[in-house]
Amino acid sequence: MKFTSIYVHIPFCRRKCNYCDFVSYPVEEQQQYFRVYGDLLLKELNFWRQQGSDFSQLESIYFGGGTPSLLPVETISKILSNLPQAAEITLEANPETVDLVYLQQLRKAGVNRLSLGAQSFNDQALQFMGRCHTAEQTKATFAAARQAGFTNINLDLIYGWPHQDKAILQADLQAALALGPEHLSLYGLSLSEQSPWGQKKLAGQLAIADSDLSADMQEIAMETLESAGLIQYEIANYAKEGFASRHNCTYWRRQNYLGIGCAAASCYIDKRWSNLRNLDDYFAEVEQGRLPVCEQETLSIDEIIAEAIFLGLRLRQGINLNQFAEQYGIKPENRFAKQIRQLVNNGLLVIEDGSMRLSKKGILLGNEVFYQFI
Repeated sequence: MKFTSIYVHIPFCRRKCNYCDFVSYPVEEQQQYFRVYGDLLLKELNFWRQQGSDFSQLESIYFGGGTPSLLPVETISKILSNLPQAAEITLEANPETVDLVYLQQLRKAGVNRLSLGAQSFNDQALQFMGRCHTAEQTKATFAAARQAGFTNINLDLIYGWPHQDKAILQADLQAALALGPEHLSLYGLSLSEQSPWGQKKLAGQLAIADSDLSADMQEIAMETLESAGLIQYEIANYAKEGFASRHNCTYWRRQNYLGIGCAAASCYIDKRWSNLRNLDDYFAEVEQGRLPVCEQETLSIDEIIAEAIFLGLRLRQGINLNQFAEQYGIKPENRFAKQIRQLVNNGLLVIEDGSMRLSKKGILLGNEVFYQFI
């Protein structure tokens, strides 16, 4: 099995944010696992090598979480030394967890892309979200990252959270742009019932932005960020020319990626699988010399085609119809002729120059478009 990208999940954080439903555990409560987690990752990586996995053509390595910046740099360096060099190596960091020395060591270890979880530049909002940092800490960390030699920095922002209005969003965007990031990810708030905010929403104790306000906010962001020179190359992602995330494009182009670590997910052609979500179970399986996989599925060709279409449409350039036909053996414009005709007539989809892509209106109503192909 030849993989294009590797995702490394670090399931530890200082505390759970109110909107978060990712698999993560407070680090102070899991010290017995935190101390040896790097060794477990290396063991799992070795298991995959024994299974015949090929990492010789890696394009990206991504440390996500949780809060990967809680890991000692030595652990990160050890993992990277056991993998071939990749063009893009990203580490997610929370602003309050790193300093200049850590960032310098990180850069020396080979990490060349930093993703800072800013989320907002409004201190009241950050406190409400349960974040551990302030806006000033984000700004200081960004400056330290530049000083450490990072020339590819992403900022994460969230919109649509309770009590946020258009003016607050605009202020967040301007504060982010003032720092001059190469990449900006802007995620609309989506709550699962497992998150603290999700439980409050279910109980009628919390209201988030409705679909109309969310669409207005997304439109404001599109206009503001693109006028500042950040190209919207994917629904939620903006970058300067040449700085689109290689790793995330692996997902949207449906290339093969391997996830290692507790709860990490993987994809290889028609196979999808994910690792055990419970740290105790993950630890036990790896320690006993077994792959910690808990869920596996084999997709039908129809499922693969549907997935390839809605993932590909997330990209601003859309889908090259001839390339799609060569890769999957079907022409979307034939198999989904009725749906495509309706979406084009409704102004949600554009077909031109051999490609199929979302219109501006389609970007704002993306889920309605994707539903037609599932």
